[in-house]
Amino acid sequence: MTENTQDKNQDTDQGTDQTNDHGEGKSRMVKVWDLPTRMFHWTLVAMVLIGYLTGWVFAENTMGIHLWAGYITVFLLVFRLTWGIFGSEYSRLETFVFTPSHIIEHMKELITLRPVKHYIGHNPTGSMMVFGLLFVLATITLSGLMVLGGEENQGPMAGAATYAVGDMAATVHNGFVILLLAMIVAHVGGVYMEMKLTGEELIKSMITGLKKIPANTQDLKHRNARPLAAIVVMIAVLGPAGTVLWAMSAMPPSGLLDLEPNDVYESECGDCHSPFHPSLLSSDSWTKMMLDLENHFGDDATLGDDATAVEITTYLTKYGGDKWDTEAANRFRVVDPKAPFQITATPYWIRKHKDVNPEFFKLKKVGVKSNCGGCHTDHYSGSFDDQKIKIPKEKKQ
Repeated sequence: MTENTQDKNQDTDQGTDQTNDHGEGKSRMVKVWDLPTRMFHWTLVAMVLIGYLTGWVFAENTMGIHLWAGYITVFLLVFRLTWGIFGSEYSRLETFVFTPSHIIEHMKELITLRPVKHYIGHNPTGSMMVFGLLFVLATITLSGLMVLGGEENQGPMAGAATYAVGDMAATVHNGFVILLLAMIVAHVGGVYMEMKLTGEELIKSMITGLKKIPANTQDLKHRNARPLAAIVVMIAVLGPAGTVLWAMSAMPPSGLLDLEPNDVYESECGDCHSPFHPSLLSSDSWTKMMLDLENHFGDDATLGDDATAVEITTYLTKYGGDKWDTEAANRFRVVDPKAPFQITATPYWIRKHKDVNPEFFKLKKVGVKSNCGGCHTDHYSGSFDDQKIKIPKEKKQ
């Protein structure tokens, strides 16, 4: 990579009388990272941490925070690519480009623990990591939008993405999150090794913007940032994209039906338990259940007349799980062969509630496992959004 002599009028040199920690003679302080680049770096760190915690560690009802972390990450990626064109010298992506020989040589220096060459901006392996992280984060956010639309029936892709698309995107999303975590570990390890071999305070540099380098290290010819041009380009990109996504988000979700209320179903079945949403069992399962009400989970639930039974059966089969394309409808289609009509015995229900203390279901506002409305405030819609889970807090009965 060709390096030019820096303009002598540049105000980044802060002194030339310091002694380098590795015995390389005098050193000087150089202003490398501008404020927007540093703000981008630490904000992205925070968003990745929040995204990981809300997606993999915390309860599912923090999904709203997870989504905002994803949206902000998208904005940050667009900003970084734009600032990589219009930012100050060492923020520009073109200064990250190295020949394969430079990259190989730098990797050899790190592997053999030899003193490495000082780079004012990113070094060759660090540059590769930056491009890799940008690609991985872009893949995570894009696949996340597909998951949100296909599985959760939310967001701008809700009207276009099917559950199958969202489920496939979830595999990509989770796989790239694992890859991201591995890259973060490698990145932190590389920074630590670089600091040990060069004596550079890289973390401090990303806070203050200043780096200490040997006095004889050549600079690139300095170019100032062009913030106005960056703002114009970001508006030109985000404006149309945001308009399209807003228009798409106004489309009705493809997997949800407009469920008509049925007073007979609510009253007859509600006499004994909280009525389940029709999408939680297939139409065929509802039909078979209604034909054997004499043996309804150990009780005789026979209705007063045939007309009532027919009305309820018609309602349940019309809105059975095979008519919906939601996550719940798709997941609950896999039943326990020993209890094919028991929703709380399905593998998916058990997996989703495996960390719930059994005593929780004795709370007054819950009562039994079958009371979906005890926690899912949107159970009536059939969407069962993660962020709409509200865990009741009260003393046991």
